This record gives sequence, structure tokens and C-alpha cells, in this order.
Amino acid sequence: MVVLHREEFLGTVIDLLSRGKESIPRIKNLSARRVTLRLPSPVVLGEYVISARGFAIVTVELLDGTIGKAFSLDRGTPVAESVNTLIAQPYKEIFNGDPVATFDSLLRRMSAPLSTGASLRGLSLVDLATHDAVARHKGLTVVENFGKKEKELPIWAVVGYPPSRGPEEIAWEVEAAVAVGATGVKLPVGANPIKTRERIEAALATKLCPVATDLAWSCRTAKDAYQIVRGLDLAWVEDPFIPGSIAELVELRRMLDVPLASGDDETHLYHPQAFIETGALDILRIDATCQGGLSRMILLNDYLQKSGLAISWHVYDAIHHQIASIIDPLTFSIEYSAPGASVDPLAELILDRRKSGFTHDGRGFRLALPDLPELSDALNGPPRWVSYR
Repeated sequence: MVVLHREEFLGTVIDLLSRGKESIPRIKNLSARRVTLRLPSPVVLGEYVISARGFAIVTVELLDGTIGKAFSLDRGTPVAESVNTLIAQPYKEIFNGDPVATFDSLLRRMSAPLSTGASLRGLSLVDLATHDAVARHKGLTVVENFGKKEKELPIWAVVGYPPSRGPEEIAWEVEAAVAVGATGVKLPVGANPIKTRERIEAALATKLCPVATDLAWSCRTAKDAYQIVRGLDLAWVEDPFIPGSIAELVELRRMLDVPLASGDDETHLYHPQAFIETGALDILRIDATCQGGLSRMILLNDYLQKSGLAISWHVYDAIHHQIASIIDPLTFSIEYSAPGASVDPLAELILDRRKSGFTHDGRGFRLALPDLPELSDALNGPPRWVSYR
């Protein structure tokens, strides 16, 4: 694989997006709305209790009627409001047919309000929806719009939800996920540290695939996290501490014999630099839906490549698979969840609807988002593993 240097990579991207950008219609409408999916059973991740999943859905409509969309969890923050009141109007005014240049210009103009939190989530989704709209206008997928082809990437299954399930229920789900093509599996924390370890051991005992664990910000010290996973042959240990715990990550990495990963929902522009510059991690967790969209990943391409760290992408597989195919850094994993798991219930609903013929049109990010009311019910469990494709 030929890896372009920063100037070459960005030059190629700018050339591709600038070529004919005058023919890209301007934005007619840009808006966001919130959709809440009530979960059939609460998801308990340590002290984090989730009874419903809230999503922000952003829609970008070009003057010719082409519509692009993007979505993500809003974590209970006013993402839709940030888009509608803070981002939409200036973004429409600046947009010139090139989403990367628009992202960069708007961020430089409004860096204080847009650099973190709900507003960065909103800007990220606006960026993704605009890339979706531009590619759809051209009749292409997003990755094709960058002159590339989708890569064959390792697909990992997020199993073991809800975390209240005991170790005796883990083996069948690992088997089901591997049977439909999963490369590996990842489990969240259990009801307590003992149950967490027992669930991991049950997955490892199948010997069907590599196993990782998401400690979901449940630990306070490196020793706490180490006691849960010590001696286990894991693909990686993920997110043991709440954001801002660089010292704890550095200490835990020193103690571990397996890779350490972190970065989910680090919704600020010091991610991923804070992890890279401190040597805190072996694998970067990245989520483009809250960390700057596709445009920021493109602008970070050379920096990420030079870091030498592989990327494990945080859910939203349809979006992240194409982004991982556009940028150069190595992808360690693309992850998805089964209908009924309540990990990413909107994506799970989209996946489940395929059985009824609701499929994407092969353009943009290839999303087939349902038109949901403001409040709906997520799919009931247990998880029903189906093929990623």
C-alpha cells in the first residue's frame, strides 16, 4: 500500500474535492432532531445506568434536493439544539462544495464554542451528513468520492449486553457472532468486578476468536483495572477510567502485558493528541461522530499515521468502515452490535429492517435511516446476530 505524505495526501484530497466543487449545489436546509429509543432492559455499566438511548439525527439538503444524513448517540447532551441554533446558519453560509474546507473554516471562525462537548458532536454530524450529501449528489459512496475502494477490515462483535447477563450466557453469543463472520468479540463490564472477569473467561474459553473487554469507565485506579484482567490473554483492555485519567492510563499500561485502548466519547480537540503525546495507549479508540467527523480524520491523517498506533473504531460501523478506507492509519477493528443488544439500537434497527427489504441505495454512507417519532422502543433482546454485510 502506498502511503502519501501529509502534503501529498491533503493535496490529493483537496484536488478531488475541489475538482468541480462549483457544480455542487449549495445547502438549502440543515437541521437536527433528537430521537429517543427506550431500552427493554437497563444497561448498567458500573455506575452508569442507561434506560434509554438518545440520538441526534442531522439532515443536510442541497438545493437540488439531494439529502445527506448522519446520526449518533447524543449522551443526553443538546446536540440537536447546538446544530440548529449555533452551527446550521454559519455552516450554510460558508459551504462552498468542499466539506473539508468548510469544516476547517468554521472551526477556525468559531473554535471556542465548537471545540468540545455537544457542539463538537453537532459539528461532527453536520460534517458527516454533508459528505454523505455530496457523495450522493455525485451518485457515489463516500469512499468512492475520494477515489478509493473500501478495504477489507477486521469486524468485531460487541457481545454480552445487557451487562447483567452472567457468564453462562456468553458462550452461545460468541459462537453466534463468529458464525456470521466476526473476527473477534468485545465484552463490557459485568455487574461487579468478579462477574466481569468470569464473563471474559467464559468468552476466552470458547477459543473461537480473540476477546477484548470494555471496562466502561468503571475503575478508579490502575490497580483496580489490573485486578480484573491480570493474566488474561486479551486482544485489548478498553476505557478503564473516566476521561481525563492520563496518569492512570500510563500506569496501567506499564502494568499490563496486553494492549491498552481508550478514547470513546472523548469529545474534545485534544483527542487523540493527549493519548499519543503521553504514550498512554497501544490502540486508539476513535469516534468520528463526536471527534470532528470525516474532515478532521482527513486533517489528522499524517499525524495519526506517524503515531504508529492502530485504530479501533467506536461502533457506527457503516460510517467508520468508509472513513477507515479513506485514511492511511492501520485499523485494528470495526465493531457492530446485534439487533436486540441495545448497544447502538438505532444501527441495530437499521440492520434488523434489512429482513423486510429496507436496504440502502448504495450511495453516500449507505445508511437507510428510518423516519422515527421522537420517542420509540428499541428492539427487544436477546441479541440476534446477523451478517455485518
